[in-house]
Amino acid sequence: MTRSFAAEPIDIEALVALIDLARRAPSAGFSQGTHFLILAGDDVGTFWDVTGAGAWFAGRQPGVLAAPVIVLPLADRRAYTERYTREDKAGHGLDDAAGWSVPYWLTDTAMATQQLLLLVEDRGWGALFFGIFRNHTALMETLGVPEGVVPIGAVAIGVRADDDRPSGSPQRRPRRTTDDVVHRGRWGD
Repeated sequence: MTRSFAAEPIDIEALVALIDLARRAPSAGFSQGTHFLILAGDDVGTFWDVTGAGAWFAGRQPGVLAAPVIVLPLADRRAYTERYTREDKAGHGLDDAAGWSVPYWLTDTAMATQQLLLLVEDRGWGALFFGIFRNHTALMETLGVPEGVVPIGAVAIGVRADDDRPSGSPQRRPRRTTDDVVHRGRWGD
């Protein structure tokens, strides 16, 4: 993850092409309830101000604020519940969000976002995925996002600064071993 961006623009149409590839991630029932909202120019400042994330990053990782673009990956629950009312999907009880043991609108949006992160890196740019911990409802209203469509986080995108270095938790905490996370047959085996 990039935590220091160069103060230079990126090609928005090239970004749209990457998003076009990312949106092809799996989609339960081909519901296609993932959306990406690109914020550039003054809209980036609005994002930082409304969410309060600008003040947070200014005090901890100010290089993030130089990112020229913020992409909001958005999940539309209704696309999934509506899709599962259709003849080829009906009868599973998934026409009601409460029927989903895993909310695939979030899962599918997360998979598309992961693809976007990898594509951005492959393009030679930098990216940082982070949570929106304050005022996401106000942000959605400000940006005209329909009710029920929610952000799973935000992605700062731009050219990685020359002085960008790994930081954060991975520098203070070791990665868990394969034996800690891979289980065979039964948990603990």
